[in-house]
Amino acid sequence: MPEHEVSHGDIYHKLGALEGKLDAVMVSVAEKRTDLADAFKRLVEVEKRVAQGVILAVVISLIAPVLWSAVGARLHFAGPPAEASSHDSRTGTAP
Repeated sequence: MPEHEVSHGDIYHKLGALEGKLDAVMVSVAEKRTDLADAFKRLVEVEKRVAQGVILAVVISLIAPVLWSAVGARLHFAGPPAEASSHDSRTGTAP
């Protein structure tokens, strides 16, 4: 008689334990898959926001010089400031 005899009940018991562990692994993988899908959704949203920021920066960089030129020209043609006097402050003489 062999020392370690295995019965059908022992085999079924071990298969049941293995099935339980496999089910636990499958549940864990499904949870990780869901977590990964959520992470990718958030990453897509971040990429959209970054792209919007880059587009906004490009538009501002194209429009800003035009606006500054317009404001500069308006200030330049507005005339001298009100406190300017008719003589040169460095020499004390009239121009």
